[in-house]
Amino acid sequence: MLLRNSFLLLCCLFTSSSFATRWFEIEVLIYKQRPAPYLQEDFSLKHDEITAKREKDLLSPAYTAQAREECLNGDSRFQSTTFADAIITSNPHSNVCDESVDYLSSYDELPVTPVVEARDDTDEIYLLAPEQLQFIEQRKQLDRKGLTPILHTGWRFPEMSESKAPSIRLFSGDHFSQALDSQATTDNDFINLVSPVQQYIPEQLQTIPKWELEGLMKIYVRHYLFIHADFDISQRLESGDYEKARFSQFKRVISNEIHYFDHPRMGMIVQIRRYNH
Repeated sequence: MLLRNSFLLLCCLFTSSSFATRWFEIEVLIYKQRPAPYLQEDFSLKHDEITAKREKDLLSPAYTAQAREECLNGDSRFQSTTFADAIITSNPHSNVCDESVDYLSSYDELPVTPVVEARDDTDEIYLLAPEQLQFIEQRKQLDRKGLTPILHTGWRFPEMSESKAPSIRLFSGDHFSQALDSQATTDNDFINLVSPVQQYIPEQLQTIPKWELEGLMKIYVRHYLFIHADFDISQRLESGDYEKARFSQFKRVISNEIHYFDHPRMGMIVQIRRYNH
């Protein structure tokens, strides 16, 4: 009887571990390529906006929390003084770092690596802390080659099928629309004192990309690990216009191997590592 019960217990344990969800962590290092004067690529083609049915934004909460902490430490970049504030009150709202401040829009340029607290659980998809990233040598190699990192981050995620896996929204670099937003706010401050109205932005200015790099990355498992990445990498031309270059790549990858994605305007280094299995 004891032998039979022990056998049943072992079977239950084996079955439970066999169907346990596997977890992985991905590290992503995106950098800008050096300008190529003889580049023949045509980036004038218009593309549809990059969207997905299941999107997840891990960066916005991290950058917002990071900016609020800087605001509390007196960083003037994240103050919200406006012309209206100065007239209405002698104690402008900028001195208060509360939830009403749009911290994300206050960045001129995003930090290359978002700062978050280190975690080691498997409760939800979450960002890796800076100290959990491992591409130290890769960063040094980029520095030696004169290449500029634009985003270095990573996250932990459970094994999911293509239909269930979310597309992680990534963005980084210069905040192209920040100057436009600031000008529109200044121009409408006096009008808003009398009668709040929707701010008008000329149609030709609405095409300005928000961030230098914007896009989605999806990782899913179908016997193997697959990465589907779609990004727009933008730059401002001498004419004052903005040009978007579409980066769209699909690749089957092997865990623990370092994979390189190349494009005339950007490069990406990726490694998916097993976590807790």
